[in-house]
Amino acid sequence: MKTKIKSSEKIFFGFAVVLFFFLVADGFAQNKMVSDLAKQKNAVANLINAIHSENDGVRESAIYLVGEYRFIDMEDALIKQLRVEKNSDIKILIGLALFRMNSEKGMNELQNLTIKDPDQKVRRMSQAIYNEFLVTNSNLTATAKQ
Repeated sequence: MKTKIKSSEKIFFGFAVVLFFFLVADGFAQNKMVSDLAKQKNAVANLINAIHSENDGVRESAIYLVGEYRFIDMEDALIKQLRVEKNSDIKILIGLALFRMNSEKGMNELQNLTIKDPDQKVRRMSQAIYNEFLVTNSNLTATAKQ
């Protein structure tokens, strides 16, 4: 009976050592921030190429990444793509990315979309994003003046 207890203790001890090793090894992993990656010349060029890609999935992923991490340097590339984009869902995604970046130029383009775009869904969503931008910025201005 004692041998079974000792063998289970060995297994438990071995498991604890392996778990400890993985936890310590994870602590030594190299941590890079996404903003550091955006400062590299090739990374910026690759993102711009992805934004203008013919592949919808690549284009959509790049636009999402730019909006999520608020890469302000990509603002002009997004606006340029917004003007030529044919996919309505990607147009809306570009509008959301520009909203997250707090881009005034981008919001002006969205305002133009609310009038000129042939797709009703794009017009409606552009108007909603633009209105939210106005509400968000008017609250910031009002609290700053008080």
